[in-house]
Amino acid sequence: MADAETYVTLRITRPGVSAADVTARLGIHPTHAHEAGDPRPCGAPWRHAMWSLSTESAGSRLLGEHLGVLLDRIEPKRVVLHEMAADGFDMDWFCFVSVEGNGGILLKVDLLRRLAAFPIELNLDIYG
Repeated sequence: MADAETYVTLRITRPGVSAADVTARLGIHPTHAHEAGDPRPCGAPWRHAMWSLSTESAGSRLLGEHLGVLLDRIEPKRVVLHEMAADGFDMDWFCFVSVEGNGGILLKVDLLRRLAAFPIELNLDIYG
């Protein structure tokens, strides 16, 4: 198996809604959040707020393990997340994968079932 760096971030945004509102709805504190108008690292302001929950600081794990960690945190909020999707929130699992050498990503069937229970897109950002 190739050496890989992976992490997953659940990102939630909706124009006109603050990150603080997302925290209040979910009852989960984000690992990162910014509000509309906050300065970006490049200096220009963010156009929309974003709330995110990430495993970036969790260390080296397989991609499926990172997804499992976040699923464990949000599965009790499934109904709220479905309501948020119906209210127009954009949500995705941003999966960062950097691989050296040959190899691939394996996501087990049980994990795919867990992911499919949520109205959240899967975004694989893969670098070789």
